[in-house]
Amino acid sequence: MSIVSDQWPLRARVAARLWGAYERAGEAKEALLRRMQPGRMRIVPRSWPLWARMCPCDLDFCDFLQEREFRSKSIFHLGTGGHHLVGLRNRADDMGNVVLGLTLSPGEIKRYVKLVVRDPILGQNYKVLFADVHDLHAASLPDFDLVTLFHLCESGSRSGHLLSDEGVVGLFISKLKPGGLLALYRQSLGYRRLRPIIAAAMAAGTLKHLEDYKSLQILHVPSKAC
Repeated sequence: MSIVSDQWPLRARVAARLWGAYERAGEAKEALLRRMQPGRMRIVPRSWPLWARMCPCDLDFCDFLQEREFRSKSIFHLGTGGHHLVGLRNRADDMGNVVLGLTLSPGEIKRYVKLVVRDPILGQNYKVLFADVHDLHAASLPDFDLVTLFHLCESGSRSGHLLSDEGVVGLFISKLKPGGLLALYRQSLGYRRLRPIIAAAMAAGTLKHLEDYKSLQILHVPSKAC
């Protein structure tokens, strides 16, 4: 998600603020449910629409894959959105990538199931996991050619998880093949908190800046992380 800009047309600003109110209402409901059920999983109580002005990262990412001829590779994508654009574009553009998406939104999982039931071919190259990225084990993941962490650090620090935000970055660096790419979203609300984590990885030599592409920052792994 991105911050609402005063340069947007009035209609877009109003829509964004209405969406913000909808988000806050959902979060308040979830907070109440967690008080009633202390062991309840922290989910995202909404399904993100495709809104290019507010959050263009998935659109930019699909364009990046197409323009750079990134084909027949293994991709991890954090935050599918209810639109599931990355999986759908991968098929429509005939890229042949194998994409593992991850979401914390029950609504986005339901949408994925509907899409795959309607079109089983989509599910051959596009799988979606319902989980918190902070609770992933290295042993449950393959190695990837490209990882997106567009929305990491947006939810703030949380206790009780296997991994911190730094741990998530370290996990996926270890899961990137030599020369593999890490894509970040520079307009994310969490990007400010993510930058020092990435800077530390660059200082350690486990990541190097490759390029800025539209709203994205693209880094690469120069050698296999230990």
